[in-house]
Amino acid sequence: MKRVESFLANGLVGIGIGMIWYVVETVLQTGENWQHVQVPFTSLFFWLIATFVIGVFFNLAGLVFEQTQWSLRKQIIVNFFVCYIAYFAFELVINDFELSIHFFLVITGAFILMYLIAYGLYFLQLYQDVKQINHKLKEK
Repeated sequence: MKRVESFLANGLVGIGIGMIWYVVETVLQTGENWQHVQVPFTSLFFWLIATFVIGVFFNLAGLVFEQTQWSLRKQIIVNFFVCYIAYFAFELVINDFELSIHFFLVITGAFILMYLIAYGLYFLQLYQDVKQINHKLKEK
């Protein structure tokens, strides 16, 4: 049950990050005419589902961190590339398999930014939890 809650939580975080990303991307693409943008429901609905699935996938890829015999560096590297390959494949399918250097650079940059946001927040929470545990241990 705890794993299902974790999937749902990460899916919702994925939607949150994805919606912010969607708004920023829409505003950047429309330029000065952003006040008159009309977002099709199907596009918004697809983005909601896709970002939820990406959030859940990040959770699944996080299982790499349960490999206690691996160093943290190895865990992060493996997790990064597993997520990157899945995200790149997803973007490739969405863009009708049109591959170019520009596409590769944009997708790689976008992924790195999302990865830093997602795992930056994760490690920040982990750091705060450890700090709180250490504080409680000092009190005893």
